[in-house]
Amino acid sequence: MQFNEAQQRAVQHRDGPMMVLAGPGSGKTAVVTGRTCRLIEEGISPSSILVVTFTRAAAAEMKERFLRQRGEASTAVTFGTFHGVFFGILRHTYSISGGTVIGEQQKLSLLKELLQQLYPGAEQEADLPSQVGREISQIKGSGLSPENYYSGVLPQEVFRKVYASYEKWKQENRRMDFDDIIVRCWRLLSSRPELCRAWQNKFRYLLVDEFQDISPMQYKIVKLLAHPRNNLFIVGDDDQSIYRFRGANPELMLRFPKEFPGCQTVTLDRNYRSTPEILETAGKLIAVNRKRFPKTIHAVRGHGEPVRLEIFSNPRKECIHLAREIRREKESGTDFDKIAVLVRTNSGCREAVEQMMAWQIPFSVREMLPCIYDHWIAQTLFAYMRLGAGSRKRTDFLRIYNRPNRYFSRDAFLAPEISFDSLFRYYQDKAWMMKRAAKLEDDIHVLGRLAPYGQVIYIRREIGLDDYVKEYAGERGIPEEELLQVLDELSESARNYPTWDAWQKGIEEYREKLQAQGQKGKEASGVCLSTLHAAKGMEYDSVYILDVNEGVIPYHKAVLDADLEEERRMLYVGMTRARLRLHLYAVRERYEKKADLSRFLRECGSSCPDIRTGRGDR
Repeated sequence: MQFNEAQQRAVQHRDGPMMVLAGPGSGKTAVVTGRTCRLIEEGISPSSILVVTFTRAAAAEMKERFLRQRGEASTAVTFGTFHGVFFGILRHTYSISGGTVIGEQQKLSLLKELLQQLYPGAEQEADLPSQVGREISQIKGSGLSPENYYSGVLPQEVFRKVYASYEKWKQENRRMDFDDIIVRCWRLLSSRPELCRAWQNKFRYLLVDEFQDISPMQYKIVKLLAHPRNNLFIVGDDDQSIYRFRGANPELMLRFPKEFPGCQTVTLDRNYRSTPEILETAGKLIAVNRKRFPKTIHAVRGHGEPVRLEIFSNPRKECIHLAREIRREKESGTDFDKIAVLVRTNSGCREAVEQMMAWQIPFSVREMLPCIYDHWIAQTLFAYMRLGAGSRKRTDFLRIYNRPNRYFSRDAFLAPEISFDSLFRYYQDKAWMMKRAAKLEDDIHVLGRLAPYGQVIYIRREIGLDDYVKEYAGERGIPEEELLQVLDELSESARNYPTWDAWQKGIEEYREKLQAQGQKGKEASGVCLSTLHAAKGMEYDSVYILDVNEGVIPYHKAVLDADLEEERRMLYVGMTRARLRLHLYAVRERYEKKADLSRFLRECGSSCPDIRTGRGDR
């Protein structure tokens, strides 16, 4: 393989520390495998080389490329993930098996069970176990004590109880999770000097890919293994560090040259993926970040189309236009598989999914999308609407009877079918409760006369579900905007249907489509629908990034400078997935409220000639 000048410098590096700043599309995988081959050519034993990255897919790809270049005789090189390599060290010492490690699904199931025991109402929050799991990973990955960590999803006392119970279960059952692999490997190597020296002598050359995503604990182990030779070759891009929620810390890469005096640095500044227009626009955006290595990336491709910014009056018109544009691209010869639609969060893709279904555009998802119609808030709304349509099932009443709180007793709803006459009889000696029962009956009769959108608005404002949700969020320390957004999304969905039966049918079609996508997994084809996070490492001819608005990109939770810098890096990653065409979409109104354009659009030059503003609504 032919290397450019910067790549050659990296590949030919022999001893001592080196940092390779590898911009998007710069051929970093070729550099890692090229240097591995070069070391062997210079007489380094393959068994003394360790190449480590974050995912099994990336490790497998590197190994495959390496074997294509060197042949099967060089399989002694160790290619692996951090967890795989560190587990191998533990297994060699303790003779443990893979069955000792619980998978992510088992971890989530256990956390779900613990939350239900320790936190009343936890079953209503489907994402809570995964959120708590991420916080536990942050603690382990950063080497913190749970006493010094402040949860963003649970009250402190509850979080510490869940954490302690989770750790106790693992200890009693002699199990560990993936985070424990890192922690236990560090404890082993740091407490057993003779064992550590053996592994240092085993792995004399360390190559670390995607270094910008490394956590403090992973970095501690890497430094320990590299000592004292410090033949540590790191490859990454500080501008693409977007996993702080997993414990990644981009400042570790920024500090690397200071921690390893004499470290050589090379920048892979040629991009083989994107057009100059795309790179120039993305470059202006990321240059605003202060905590980064300054760099300019040059395109190898020739000039192409301007980056296109289009602004729409609302998300529905945005996604109708998106579907129309994708259809136009297909008719012009671009395969669906070469198009990506990127969103900031999974909750922001409902309208895009529904429009692609309506336009019969096949799509695949990079990760399983949660169905908004399965959220407990949606289920509460639907129970009200079923009652409005004539249902008198106990299960429907139990979903709504104290949302908002009417102080009804559960004992008033014991029969499989509940009549209001029976409810009045139950409270016949309590006039104030009779009034509440009468008010509920009146509300349900009103709902029966309204179309879906009117029903949702009535339930939110007249019945008081909005106030209930705000109170619920306040009691649990959840940002109320997140739960109100669920209600807003449901309101927007309801607009599109004339009757409750029609909406039910649409909901079932949507749910079935998502389930089918989840079952297909990696075999799915069509337009890629992905979050910005999940799109990292991918590339497409055309990329559409939706909702580049304040509160979405950057996300409303991003308040601190470090948060905003990561949001900027996230958009930069999304923009640099595009090979030929990049479309940025924004809206002027969301949920009947004014939506401001993202500050990032100004920063990347929306008023400059390299971005062409389209007409938006047609």
